[in-house]
Amino acid sequence: MIKCKKSGKPFFNIWFGNFYEPAFSDKKFIENAIEEIKEMGFNSVMLDSKSWADFFDRYAGKSPSQYVEMQEYMMKVIKEKGLSHNFLAIYLNGDNLYPEIRFSPPVLGESIVGIDGKKERWYKYWSCKAHKVMEEHVKGLLKLYSDNHTILEVNEEEKIPLCSMWDPVVAPSFDDEGISRYQNWLKTKYKGNIEVLNQAYNTNFISFEEISPYDYWFELKFKERKLTENDILLLTPAFRIFVDNMLWRLQELKEYFMIMQKRFKEYDSRLFLIPNLSQWNILFNYTENTDEISFGDLWDTAYRGLDPYEIKDFVDICTFTTVPVDPVGETEPYVVSCQANMIRCMNENRDFIVGLFIGRYIYNDIYRYITPAEMIGSIVGSGAKGYFVYGYCGLDDGGLLHKMGENIKASIKVGNQWAAEVIPRLKNRVKSQVAILYPSAMALLEPLSIENNKERRMDFLGWYKSLCDAGYMVDIIHLNQIEKGALDNYKILILPANICYKADRRALAEEKIREWVERGGIIIHGPHDMLVECIFGFKGKPHTKDCVIYKEGIVPVSIRYKYFEGEEIIAAYDSDRKGCIVRNRFGEGFIYSFGFDYGYSYISKKILGIPREKGNREFYPVPYVSDDPFKRIVSFHLKPASESVTGKDIECCLFENGIVIINHSNFPLNVSPFEGQKIFQIKVNDDVLIPHSAVCIITH
Repeated sequence: MIKCKKSGKPFFNIWFGNFYEPAFSDKKFIENAIEEIKEMGFNSVMLDSKSWADFFDRYAGKSPSQYVEMQEYMMKVIKEKGLSHNFLAIYLNGDNLYPEIRFSPPVLGESIVGIDGKKERWYKYWSCKAHKVMEEHVKGLLKLYSDNHTILEVNEEEKIPLCSMWDPVVAPSFDDEGISRYQNWLKTKYKGNIEVLNQAYNTNFISFEEISPYDYWFELKFKERKLTENDILLLTPAFRIFVDNMLWRLQELKEYFMIMQKRFKEYDSRLFLIPNLSQWNILFNYTENTDEISFGDLWDTAYRGLDPYEIKDFVDICTFTTVPVDPVGETEPYVVSCQANMIRCMNENRDFIVGLFIGRYIYNDIYRYITPAEMIGSIVGSGAKGYFVYGYCGLDDGGLLHKMGENIKASIKVGNQWAAEVIPRLKNRVKSQVAILYPSAMALLEPLSIENNKERRMDFLGWYKSLCDAGYMVDIIHLNQIEKGALDNYKILILPANICYKADRRALAEEKIREWVERGGIIIHGPHDMLVECIFGFKGKPHTKDCVIYKEGIVPVSIRYKYFEGEEIIAAYDSDRKGCIVRNRFGEGFIYSFGFDYGYSYISKKILGIPREKGNREFYPVPYVSDDPFKRIVSFHLKPASESVTGKDIECCLFENGIVIINHSNFPLNVSPFEGQKIFQIKVNDDVLIPHSAVCIITH
């Protein structure tokens, strides 16, 4: 359990600040804002207190700057209102606001050096000097502002929550030390064999020491060149260089979090590290027109060298901010549901919180179509013990919550009151027997700008939503977890699209998957998964776009189409009866191969027209077929966790003593089949769950 000690309730935290706020607000605004935050049901306020020089001046006993003075006033009001404060202490590159918006420069300790030899305003993540400054800043905040700082009770131990990093991104440094560091990393990766690197890069270096930044850093070597799908499929030198850049970033990020975990814990073992690993989703990013936004290219986490499953061991809670928007910019509540479940699986065997964006998203007014209470319902359904919101005030990416309508704020209040009541009452979430493999290579290595990438990301989301609609509980697991034996907990493994896998193969994970299937495991995959091909040799062959014959005609939407050969053809292409969905036995288990991107077909808002040559026969989009082949396959091997209430846009989450149901649809849902104490967010009667809301039913 994670509980705010002062309020005795689950930890509901909201960021208040960013950009010029609160320095240029009047005190009356601050007072009204904190009162409103309290009224909405939050018990802790996260202050934007990055490593700026005016904070260090304050630690030294100097008079406060306008910004620091107003933060101190905020702390005073927060205490008077019965809430507590905590800090966003360290940010991405130190600061992205100076000098235009924040007039106090960031203190970096040591910064990176650009290719022009000039220092750039960005932490050198591996620098002891940078680490020391970060630690000094955190010490200064906690010493000077310890009064009324939020204290959490985590499994009956007192902890001090700290947002120890927001949006981490490692940047290269092109000074001698930075160049040597990257060269040594390459030497380690290629096991000292320069010929292996030469083969990958199509070069003829004699030693690793002669490789320059113009040879090893993608943006310098290729300038305006963009990666393509063919680069990935052919593993071209350009793609291999990009892969190495991202893998280096990931390694540096892991080492950074490991070092800072040690430093912070040695200072105060009560520190509870909760960095926000991404401000705008992970994998389900949307980046259209972000060239107009500061660091817009980094909104796509595939440019960051970030894999949260790799960071989880070096923080106390591995989490990030979810935004209910899909990769094509459409409002999609299942993005929050899916990512909250990812966060649960990252934090296996420990309690966790989820980040949620509530506000006016830059490219879509998302809360015109869904409700905050509904999203809070999905977070509670994931098993989270609290959540944090980004954010109350701060212009575009700060959330603009303070400017939003009273209905939005009322929905937050309803969601928070409901969550505060049901979270302490719910026991453990029921274990899932179905897992989806997180497409880690795609998430790490394939930018949104590559053709068909959005569709591949949507494919992952579509498999997830289909399982939810059918009443299944779903875990989203990582290859790291498979290497440690995680598959023993599951009957079925779904492999979504991931054309990048061959760029970063995992021999131990492949062995574990092979052994699991031999013992009776079930794999279901689509045409753009490379893992099955690498392990089992099953490789589809290209097929023209076609309708599919199952129990009724299907017109799928897919990036490409393939046919498979196998022991049993479950569904065939209409034109030639070649295998579109095929089953093969492997040992005691089965492998089901789909020739079209099922996940993308299920969630896509596109519907293809029926070709004229099909005559007057009926073919239906995947979401509308009477007997869905994927759901039929899954149900043949495993009963749904929830059979009483299932259907499109209905999310059911089972706990040991109850169930949480979230109605993401536009229609009332009959929940009369369930017996028990029904705790509605908004109650009409005991039988009806209104649209875009949740109910918790305590059964025993």
